[in-house]
Amino acid sequence: MSKPKRGGGTYIYDCFEHWSVEDCACIHCINYAGKGKPCPLDKCCIEDIKEGAVRREAAARKRKTEDSL
Repeated sequence: MSKPKRGGGTYIYDCFEHWSVEDCACIHCINYAGKGKPCPLDKCCIEDIKEGAVRREAAARKRKTEDSL
């Protein structure tokens, strides 16, 4: 998980660019209704951030495998 700053009992993230796929999990969403309940939104509110995190992690895995060869 990225390194958040603590502020009054909440996490304040510096920038969305450093979010990992794990940080984008539904359980961390403010709209999360609970386990076994459907999301009340038609479209994920952080879909673009999640897609960026997937791309960054895939690129990092690719670089890691290229470096190990």
